[in-house]
Order: sequence, then structure tokens, then C-alpha cells
Amino acid sequence: MKVALSFPGCNRRGGVERIIYECAKFLHTRGHDVTVFANEYEQNGSAFTYRHVELQSRLKALRPVAFHRACVAAMRGSEFEAYGSFGCVCPEGGVYWAQSVHAAWLEKAKSLRAPGSIAWWKQRLNPAHPLLLKLERSHFSKGGYRRIIALTEEVKADLGRFYGVPAADIDVVPNGYAPEEFNVPRAREIREAMRTELGYTPEQKVIVFVANELDRKGYPALLASVEAMGDPRLRILVAGRIAPAPHPLVNYVGSTSEVARYYAAADVFALPTLYEAWGLVIIEAMATGLPVLTSKLAGASVAVHEGVTGNLLDDPRDEAEIARKLRPLIDGQHASAEEIAASVEKYAWSRVLLQYEQVLCGT
Repeated sequence: MKVALSFPGCNRRGGVERIIYECAKFLHTRGHDVTVFANEYEQNGSAFTYRHVELQSRLKALRPVAFHRACVAAMRGSEFEAYGSFGCVCPEGGVYWAQSVHAAWLEKAKSLRAPGSIAWWKQRLNPAHPLLLKLERSHFSKGGYRRIIALTEEVKADLGRFYGVPAADIDVVPNGYAPEEFNVPRAREIREAMRTELGYTPEQKVIVFVANELDRKGYPALLASVEAMGDPRLRILVAGRIAPAPHPLVNYVGSTSEVARYYAAADVFALPTLYEAWGLVIIEAMATGLPVLTSKLAGASVAVHEGVTGNLLDDPRDEAEIARKLRPLIDGQHASAEEIAASVEKYAWSRVLLQYEQVLCGT
């Protein structure tokens, strides 16, 4: 079947970017003729086809609309038997895998930001938000989609609450992970070399934080908690697009498509997120055997057996709670690496993407 997929990025360095990359790779192995429409992509020997979507605007706030218009133009005249989109910035009319609902995030953000604060004003005045909401409405209105896939039941509920999408039009499919990349044997094999490369001593305890945002993902509270714990062994390893301010406890490695290497160097994964429809990195970290600390606001928290494979935060802004629930994980009070990895096996891409293929291709 001729399949088109679209999103601004298709690579292993981000969240949604990673998802469309895995989808394209999987569908190709299933015998489909796959074309990905994207502005940024990772060739990496990929057998599927990329069509470059050129953006005309350099202004960050206008990129959503710029990509939408450019991708509509790029796809015009092409004939595909199935089309999958991964965000409201993509052209309408296909199977939309809703990783989150922007309107739901804005609602949540209002409750987390003090009225009149800098963060409150930044959200209120950001011109990107009304543009994204307009694009969401066009996708989730009648005729804007062939079918919708929601990441979780909560996302499904948000689609109905904000846009009136009928429940019968929505399938629920979670995100997954690549077992060949994220696994315990590989992590153990490269652990010592990675820790040496990053300058960690054997007695140090490394907490890895992976995200392309800092504030929403809870980095400030995590750093403050680690500082307050006063444990000289503790270090934070940060991977992502945005660099945190320099700090003696923090090692920033930038954006990477080889995040599994940094999991291998760590002892604990932490993401005290304020809002996370899923949290791909949570499952990937667990697949490498790391105990996780995240919040109950993350969709992927359903995969965490509290007190066994990790701990969950009631309030990710509570620095004392972060420290209290981080301590036992640092001290090794959790299941073995093999048990943690086994607990997420059902999220392997090979299983998850069979469900996606069935919805996308109508099989």
C-alpha cells in the first residue's frame, strides 16, 4: 500500500519525531511503500522515501502555519492509499495520531502558573497558541480526519471535551520503544565506557533527565531537590535541545539520537513533568533497566509499579516530595534491571505498531 506520513521532523532526537521515524521504518518492513513529508529528517540508511518540506518563515511562532501550508503544497497532486499525520501542523484528512491536545495543555498550564507571573504572561501573549488552536479545530472538526488515534484514554476524553470528537471515531494506541536499542545487556556492555567518557567516578550516582523543554518537564524542581539533598555523590545528566544554566552538579550533552548511551551511564531516570500526555522517554529508560521517578501527570506513569520499578509524584513542583521519592531509588530500593525491563515489554514497537497499521490501512 502507498502510505504518506507527515510531521515537521522525522528522527530519533525528539518525541513525536521519534514516533513517526519508527512508524515509517515499521511500515516499510511490512511491505508498504512509505513516503515521509518532513522539514528535518534522519536518513540513517532508511529504505523509505523522504520528501523535503521547505519552510518559508524563520519566525518560531509562525512555523506551525508555515509547515502546514508548505506540506499541503508538497503533497498536492500525489496519490496515496493511506495518510498518517502526527500533529495539527500537518495537512488534514488522514489518520491523526493525537500525541496530546494543545487545548488541554493550555488549560493545565493556567492552573500551574500564578496569574500575573512572567510565565503566565508569556503563555498569554505567545502568538503560537491561537495558531495551534485554530489548526487543532480544523483537524478535529467533521471532515478534518479519516480517523483519530488517541495516545491514552485521557487524550481521548480531551478530544471529546474540547472538540466534540465522537468516541466511536477514536482508537487508543500507546507509544512504544525499540528493544534492539533500549535493553539491559547493551546498557551494561557500554556502561563503564560511557561513565568514563562523561567523567563520572564509580561512587557517583547519576540521575538522567531527558527532555526538549526544561520548565514544563520539571527540571528546576529536580535540580533544587538534588541540591537540597546535600548528597555529594549525586549528579544530573541532561540531554535535550535546551541547555540548562551551567551548574557544578549538571552535565549537559545536548540533543542526541543516541539517548540509550546516556541511560547506560545513569543510575536513575527522573522526569517530574507538569504535563505529559505519554512520555516516550519513561518507557525507553525502563527498557534499559533504570528505575524511574516521574509524576502521576505523565500518561506513561501507568507503566510504573510504584515502589518496585519506580516512584510517582503527586505534585511535581514539591521539591521535598521529589527528594523523598528519589532517595530510595538512588539507594537501590527497587526491582532488578531485568525485572524493570520486562515490565514494559508489551510496549515494544513491534507490538504497538501492528495496532497502528491496522487503523491506518484499514486492515
